[in-house]
Amino acid sequence: MRRLRLGGKVLRIRDEPEPPPRGPTPLVCIHGAGSSSVTFMDLVRRFQTGRRIIAPDLPGHGQSDRWHETISLDGYRDAVGTVCAHLGLQRALLLGHSMGAAVALRCALAWPERVAGLVLVAGGGVLSVDPEVMELLRACLPPGDDTWVDRMPEPMARLSFSAETPAEVRDRWRAVLWAAPRSVVLGDFAACDGFDVRDALGTLRMPVLVVGGADDLLVPPQLLQETAARIPGAQLVLLPRAAHLPHLEAPEAFCAALDDFLRAQK
Repeated sequence: MRRLRLGGKVLRIRDEPEPPPRGPTPLVCIHGAGSSSVTFMDLVRRFQTGRRIIAPDLPGHGQSDRWHETISLDGYRDAVGTVCAHLGLQRALLLGHSMGAAVALRCALAWPERVAGLVLVAGGGVLSVDPEVMELLRACLPPGDDTWVDRMPEPMARLSFSAETPAEVRDRWRAVLWAAPRSVVLGDFAACDGFDVRDALGTLRMPVLVVGGADDLLVPPQLLQETAARIPGAQLVLLPRAAHLPHLEAPEAFCAALDDFLRAQK
């Protein structure tokens, strides 16, 4: 982990390999709601040879300081842009999971000349959060806005993992996947609700891979199909026996699809 100090705030990133290679375009990975760069630690190990992979803890998550009182996708977009600028990245491939996919899309629409390609994982051109899910979150998270949430509550795990996911995989990731205060977790989900850039997807001109789980209850396959259909030339991969966390539930199939996509990019 690297420690960046930006505007008086600390932001932690995974940045591998060391020293950074000069070869292909770097891949910047953006985690989902309530999570941290831990969600990409296995992916970093698999793909570090020959390509620089950067995975920040977004502000208020993991080991990063909170930047703003109000949580917004545009705020996270600007944090990703600041990280890229600080690291001297002229262009980057962006991989985002769920909320991170929305942030990646915000980046691509704001700065298309700086985004070489997109990988949208369990995320599409529109996100909505069912009021029942928000109520479930409020009920199952520990009380107190500043209380640290260091594991995914069981009710959310039932929505996030496929019934086909092996118990040991589910238990491993449930124990480390979330890392943020209660207020940030709730703020992330609230920020996702109402996100809708479907009408702008047709303007994207970079390569795009959309990957999801066939069993996803939170971001259904139909939404991913619609997203891919709206983006010129986008590829769609739906992984069986996986739900909202396909990169963790089906890592070999996910990495094979990602590897195929990355090999076609410079």
